[in-house]
Amino acid sequence: MQKWGTALLAAALLLAGCGNEARQADDAGEKPRPTQTASIDPADLRPGDQPATPEAIAAITLQRVPVQPEEFEGGDLYFEQDEVGAVLLWEDDHSLEVKAGPVDDDLLSTWCHDGMSGCVEVKAETGTATVAWDVATDDGTPGQLMVSHTSGGEERRAAYVGEKITGDPRKLDLEVNVDDLIALVTDPRLGTKTTMKMTKAQVSGFPSEGANGTDEVALTAGAIAAGLLETKAYADVDSFEKADVAGYGKGAFGVVGTTPGGGTITAVHAPNLPAGKRKCPTTLTCSKGDTDGYDGWTDGSAETVRCHEAEGDFPAFCAVVREQAPAPFPGDDLDPVLSGLEVALGTLWPTVAAETASRGESLVD
Repeated sequence: MQKWGTALLAAALLLAGCGNEARQADDAGEKPRPTQTASIDPADLRPGDQPATPEAIAAITLQRVPVQPEEFEGGDLYFEQDEVGAVLLWEDDHSLEVKAGPVDDDLLSTWCHDGMSGCVEVKAETGTATVAWDVATDDGTPGQLMVSHTSGGEERRAAYVGEKITGDPRKLDLEVNVDDLIALVTDPRLGTKTTMKMTKAQVSGFPSEGANGTDEVALTAGAIAAGLLETKAYADVDSFEKADVAGYGKGAFGVVGTTPGGGTITAVHAPNLPAGKRKCPTTLTCSKGDTDGYDGWTDGSAETVRCHEAEGDFPAFCAVVREQAPAPFPGDDLDPVLSGLEVALGTLWPTVAAETASRGESLVD
């Protein structure tokens, strides 16, 4: 069977009545539709540096597209080795395939110019997407809708089959509509790399193959240290010791790392962080974080607190990261400091890759 990169549209190229309305003017009226981004904090919408999993792709998809899949598929049957994706199935004949992988410079343009019923470029706030479709045929083939976006040398593509496509899908009242698919493929988290948060997401009913958390073990202080060394911001930490977690609540643990210049980075996993520790201290200037918590700073010191509710098998927990520099931050430029702290938060999830945990065994006494 053909891979999904060509299988879905190979049939489309043979459909009867595939006219050449390609590259139509983008002047079709669009119905206003509610978006799914209401549940997504804007602070989460950023590219990630963690290898994406099929379950992460499915989780991002379900935040953008309001469907209730009954089954998930994927793997080599649908995707090439350098691609990552997921297939959502429901109501016997509805499917949504979402993937990210290397750009094929010729394939989509070939479809648009030689085979599809219609093909247009649509500009959105997060980028420009190509929307392509095939209309239904007399033999019962329902037609299909494809949306593609290229960014950072990768293509992010969604292909939907199930409802009858009778014309320009932007004018149709579809269960899976064009606006949602554009928001999906232009979501910065969608790619072969994604955020740590999405690699921890748990999708109900997702199969074990391709699931998040495969080969993961419980977090330890050593694993936190190893995770920090894997980040660009803290790869130069010289040594680690266990953090003093008095006041961080029952079950808290963490590390303090010392940098070559004499600064420190503290990272604490706190399952029961007291309410007072979740609020900005009066000694800091603060902004609200993307979850319960804050970003705070003063001369030469910055800290970030994030608290997460229980989700699936993950218990509720808080993550605390603090950087103490030996002098005020250069030029009072906090952006790289806060970005480093944001990345460090990813080392404090309740589970970690077994390989990372193994590397951390010798890092903390």
